[in-house]
Amino acid sequence: MRKEYNQGTLVISESVIDFIVDVAVKETEGVELIVAPVKHTLRKIVGIRKRNKSQYEDGIEETGLSLRVEVAIDFGEIIPITCFMLQERIKNDVERMTGLKVEEVNVIVNRLILPVEEGIEND
Repeated sequence: MRKEYNQGTLVISESVIDFIVDVAVKETEGVELIVAPVKHTLRKIVGIRKRNKSQYEDGIEETGLSLRVEVAIDFGEIIPITCFMLQERIKNDVERMTGLKVEEVNVIVNRLILPVEEGIEND
């Protein structure tokens, strides 16, 4: 991602955004990341043209990022509340650490994590 400043240009690698999202998910109780690569996470840079189907242009940020995160949630968690907390954490962390504006964080819950029953050992 590239952002123009009076002093010059700031370029932030997509892997940096991946890492920030990964840490945000790990710090949210009851959630595990399923898909992390920015090719899946970074759906679009709103207002910037794509070079091709899978690669995004290093252009000037105009309106913001749209992120997509696939997660698994612990069984028993209240899904809407957990997802809202995750969205807020990702948005705040990415904006604070990169200076880029996040327009939306779309959370897709793909599965539930069942608790391990007592007395059963995993081999």
